[in-house]
Amino acid sequence: MVRVIHYLKCLPVKTVGIDKVEADDIIAYLSDIMPSKYGSKVFIVSNDKDFVQLINKDVTLFRPSEKEFYTKQTVKDNFNVLAENFILYKTLLGDQSDKIEGIKGLGEKGVAKKFPELAERVLTFDDLLEICKSKLKEHVVYARIIHDTGRLKTNYKIMDLANPLVDANEREYLTEFTEEPTPTLNTKAFLLLYNEDGLGRLMKDPELTINTTFKVLNSFKK
Repeated sequence: MVRVIHYLKCLPVKTVGIDKVEADDIIAYLSDIMPSKYGSKVFIVSNDKDFVQLINKDVTLFRPSEKEFYTKQTVKDNFNVLAENFILYKTLLGDQSDKIEGIKGLGEKGVAKKFPELAERVLTFDDLLEICKSKLKEHVVYARIIHDTGRLKTNYKIMDLANPLVDANEREYLTEFTEEPTPTLNTKAFLLLYNEDGLGRLMKDPELTINTTFKVLNSFKK
């Protein structure tokens, strides 16, 4: 990891990390402040579906595994829920990668069928519970959700990126970080590391590849 950072410092790329703070929370905070601070668009590059909940008119998620840009419309088309409701969708289904258990007997199609409201209007966790109470006799899944309210609330808080777990000092640090100038491209230093690590065959023409790939980023002021 340290070596990767060495490489990145040779490129017009900013790197940031905070001890004991998840990368998810850092990304969530930056994606929230960047549009208003700079009037710009934010692109999150990750295969992690947790970031879907951050998508809005200013924030787009690119998933390399699918080579697809996720917008609010993409989320609705793919998951039958509004992007704002994706956190509820995840809470109901759980997340195997994070060992978070969902509701027994409820799959992706079941969520769309039993909770069409998720595709129609922005809901809170309490709104979801009210829907379950009103449909309690229609299916056992609604009863299970009511019964597991405590556990689901805990899972919701764990997965919710709307309130990133960064304190006031960390927020100040991240805000100041965005104001720092982006490093300029240092092809010579990059190639020195590249040759030291014996990666000569990784790229056909390393110097041309680096210059061509990063010349656009190198033109950015920040």
